[in-house]
Amino acid sequence: MSTSTDMVFCGFWPHAVAEVAGRFAVLPETAEPDQIRTAGRPNPPVVTVVPADLLLDGLTDERSLRDVGLHRDDADERGIGDLIARQIEQADAVLLTGDLDDDWETEQLRVLLRRLAPWAAHPLPGDSLTSVTGSTEPVEATCRGLRGHAVGVHEPLPAHGVSACIFRARRPLHPGRLHDALDDITAGVLRSRGHFWLASRPDLVMIWESAGDLGIGPHSGWLDQLPAEHWDEVDAERRLAAALDWDPYYGDRHHHLSFTGIDLDPVRLHRLLDGCLLTDDELSRGERHWRTLPDPFRRAYPSVAADV
Repeated sequence: MSTSTDMVFCGFWPHAVAEVAGRFAVLPETAEPDQIRTAGRPNPPVVTVVPADLLLDGLTDERSLRDVGLHRDDADERGIGDLIARQIEQADAVLLTGDLDDDWETEQLRVLLRRLAPWAAHPLPGDSLTSVTGSTEPVEATCRGLRGHAVGVHEPLPAHGVSACIFRARRPLHPGRLHDALDDITAGVLRSRGHFWLASRPDLVMIWESAGDLGIGPHSGWLDQLPAEHWDEVDAERRLAAALDWDPYYGDRHHHLSFTGIDLDPVRLHRLLDGCLLTDDELSRGERHWRTLPDPFRRAYPSVAADV
């Protein structure tokens, strides 16, 4: 990679990046923008270049990088869809290149990219990139809500067929009902991300991420479970976000999930997720009972809470 610090271009499609990168640095095609931010080097703006004719196929690609021989090492289990989504979400600017035969479809892709990365700049081809500035600290899209940041946008009315919605709730999700509903929840969703909690594991923050395939796993413990003398060890933004939204019963436990898709039905999606929450009767039985609920996810994450 070049050592230029003016700007860095990123993308899974090297030919598309090469068209616009010119004299600037180019990340390897499987790199994520946050990697350069955590490598101890100067922090130039990162621009992700997306070819219009490959975006939808890329986001829905369920193959792993290992399947195509592009995995970083033996521990690299990323999927192609996940990689492309992260390259878009982590960019300081997202540049759509090329046009589809239909102008309406091209604009649909622009709306989609703005929904996927509302915090990034979205210049048009030919626009100057000199005003793009670099992010100072990486915050994973799945964990943004824990630190009080937006996980996505709530735009349930479609724009060029693209809808986006946010699901937030306090009461825990029933592990069995959620597991049974996963296929219906993710149907028609191009990208979803965020965090949630299960009634059977009230000590764990669980991460949710889908693009092509769905990944669920533990992130950390909830601050409600953390002794007060250890709160200073937690990121200040997370402490502040928790304190501002603290619930006398649930503490900082909550769900914050973002969904984006084409022809997505936000009402149906919310009804599905609402149906996975504990009922009043289940909730009234208390945490000791919740922990005994059959949990199809139990084999996928540890029996003790991860570090906060």
